[in-house]
Amino acid sequence: MTRARPRLLVLACAMLLAGCAGTIVDPGAPSLAELPLGVWSEVPLGGDARCADGSAYAVQVRRGDPDALIVSFQGGGATWGRVDGVSPELLRLVGGLYVPRVTTVAASGLASPPADDALAGPTQVLVSYCSGDVHWGDADGVAGTGEAITQRGAANVRAALGWLGDQDLTPSELTIVGCSAGAYGALLWTPSLQARYPHASRSLLLDAGLGVVQAPFVTGEVGLASWRIDGAFAENGVAELLEAIDVGYFERLVAAVAGDFDGPIGIASTDRDLVQAVFWYLTGEEGSGFRIDPDLTTWSDAAMERIAALGRTPGVSTFVSDWRPSWAPIGTTGHCFTEHNDVWRAAGEPFRAWWAALRAGSVPASIDLR
Repeated sequence: MTRARPRLLVLACAMLLAGCAGTIVDPGAPSLAELPLGVWSEVPLGGDARCADGSAYAVQVRRGDPDALIVSFQGGGATWGRVDGVSPELLRLVGGLYVPRVTTVAASGLASPPADDALAGPTQVLVSYCSGDVHWGDADGVAGTGEAITQRGAANVRAALGWLGDQDLTPSELTIVGCSAGAYGALLWTPSLQARYPHASRSLLLDAGLGVVQAPFVTGEVGLASWRIDGAFAENGVAELLEAIDVGYFERLVAAVAGDFDGPIGIASTDRDLVQAVFWYLTGEEGSGFRIDPDLTTWSDAAMERIAALGRTPGVSTFVSDWRPSWAPIGTTGHCFTEHNDVWRAAGEPFRAWWAALRAGSVPASIDLR
């Protein structure tokens, strides 16, 4: 579980030096011991951490058992340059491309587990998301409507990890999870978390983030390149993946993290996820002719092909559901099981059992409930 690796040693040294610099964490930020038990608290962080609208950044913490730590990466859309030629109806359907300021964690799903559930006891740290760059960026960005924004997702994660490092936690169990945009943050920053807690048993869950995008997003100047992700990739030992990037980059990123993780990785999605499908459409070229078909077949086919490829990666298990909450339009399925209270109801029983197996250290058989 804890065999030494040169890359992890480099990551650990980098984090130590960053902490010694004294610019990551606001010296006035409360410690974990000062926070109330069992309720969510905001911890303001300083340095370069900030939100897309320039407002102050904060990590959110639910203090619990220090021996078990859950680090969650919040979702909330993304923006990578002005989006032209998209109908107002579609933009309203998305509900805004990104969240520009710290949003208080919703009291549902993983954030509000039943008192008798195993997930109720651990300390939870939510890496708030307000940068529009899936926790990866360091750029003076542009929103989908054209206004200038500040994208400091990488600095925000560094601040969150810096605050965690100051708490002197030595958990025996580490659960890393991300939903939607947070899934990409959880994946990329997992090596840093592993280096910080090398002796913890660990698992990683990526919920509703399959990395299914169109070629212009990864090859054009407007898209992935606009976030300036080189620093975050280098800090986590995967900079080489940016040397020849294409639409398959996500599969290679999962494989790179899995190969050094010493723990199971779970990837969960529904098969007709409207949110992921809409963002897939937005990553294409204007005038490409694609329109979202009513049953999302185009996105679903690409997503299930991605799921199959990821499921062949050693150490990775996949979970596909046809879960449809009440808010989902007919012909579509839900987005982010871990953020919805259905995860605690009958609809969530298969998912809970599969995730429990991951957290226990096994790589369960992949499941397809369609």
